[in-house]
Amino acid sequence: MSLNKALSREDLSDSQTQNQIQSQNPNQPKSTTIFKYEKSSCLFCNEWFDAQTFTEHLIHCGQVLEECPNSCQVFIPRIRMRSHLKECPRSKNLNNQRLSVSMDRLDQPPDHRLQVLEQDISTIRSVLNEEIRQRLHLITDVGNIRKQNQVVEDWTRGTDETLGGLRRQLEAEASQRAYAEEQNQIDFQYCCNITQSLKEQVEIKLDEAQKLVNQLSIDVTFHQNQLNDNILKLEELIFENERLNRDKFFRIEEFLQQINEDIKTKLGTSDYATNKQATLDYEVKNVKNIVCETEERCDKLQNVVQDLDRSLHQTMQNLSDLENQMAMQQRIASVQNIRGHLIFRIKDYSKKLDEAKQYDTILHSAMFSNKAFGYALRLDIYLNGKGTWKGRNLIACLNVLSGEYDPLLAWPCRLQAEVVIRDQCSNLVEAQDYVKTIFVRKKSDDFIQSNQYFHIPHKVITSRNYLRNDSMFIEVRVMK
Repeated sequence: MSLNKALSREDLSDSQTQNQIQSQNPNQPKSTTIFKYEKSSCLFCNEWFDAQTFTEHLIHCGQVLEECPNSCQVFIPRIRMRSHLKECPRSKNLNNQRLSVSMDRLDQPPDHRLQVLEQDISTIRSVLNEEIRQRLHLITDVGNIRKQNQVVEDWTRGTDETLGGLRRQLEAEASQRAYAEEQNQIDFQYCCNITQSLKEQVEIKLDEAQKLVNQLSIDVTFHQNQLNDNILKLEELIFENERLNRDKFFRIEEFLQQINEDIKTKLGTSDYATNKQATLDYEVKNVKNIVCETEERCDKLQNVVQDLDRSLHQTMQNLSDLENQMAMQQRIASVQNIRGHLIFRIKDYSKKLDEAKQYDTILHSAMFSNKAFGYALRLDIYLNGKGTWKGRNLIACLNVLSGEYDPLLAWPCRLQAEVVIRDQCSNLVEAQDYVKTIFVRKKSDDFIQSNQYFHIPHKVITSRNYLRNDSMFIEVRVMK
């Protein structure tokens, strides 16, 4: 009976151990917490036994500590109990008492003595059973504790291995991140160097183009002045020839009139008429020769004028091509922001606002792009407003301009951006920026865009710290 109770208690302790493990690892599946031990170790002699012989061994183990029955308050192993009883100081007194009790019992009748002995034997049995039961309980508890310690050690070992693996992974990831960061810094430095070299080359080319344009402008001015002088001389020459021809024609008419009069008065003399007619023919031929020479000169002057016009047109065309090329180089050089992020600083706000009120001027930001080889963007600002919003609001729009890579981009263009008026408060924690969300749409690269305007009241701009030192910062962030 006591053995069955001990075994049931051992099973109960096993189930409690499993429940404790489940409570420690709630995320672990229940099927992984079942442990089976084929052998158990004795707490007193440290020997291993099967589950069937373990309980029987505990009853007969000689290393089990027992208290001296003589109440000398000494715990002696069971195998040495007899030798201790012989040397126990209280054994003599007990023997004398037992002798006296045995003598008293001998004086009593045999039936009574047998009944007393049976009572003593039953009492000893109950005491022994209770002691065995308590020992079994203690041994079972010790075995359960050992099992729990074994489970905890296994769990600790597994946890240490997992933590070691995690540490190794973290170290590997940290080394990879350090390497990636170093590589990114090298790439960034390389990009900065390339950008600087390209910028220097573009500046050199722009300077050369500017010098060439200036020289061509000087040449064009010189040729134009020379052409104007030649035209003036040609006009003077033509006017002089016309005047001379007109005088000659007048003289010829007068001469013809005289001849007619002479013919009328001297009709009878044919020789005189013949001479006059020959003279007249000669004068007419001279006039015709002069007219032909004048026409030839006019044709030559007209050819010269045409050549000069052609040369001037070619020079102007070359100048226009150079200006377009220079504007393209400036546009390429100005598009340096390719991350869709722009901060536009407006200096001398009051002065520019007065100019906008007087001349309706427009402020243009630097060109930027939403990404590398992306859409070309620019922020246009009307400080004094426009249309019905004029005089009370700041009007702005985000324009999609014609870019170099438009044939490679997706159309229609749909972009979303945030326009932020930065609060220039000295305490950044208390700063409150003014944010506007806008949408930019354009059908195709050759489509004329209808601007999508947004307004910001002047009262908002003059409030808080949006204006500081007569400067304002407008930030544009294009969403990806």
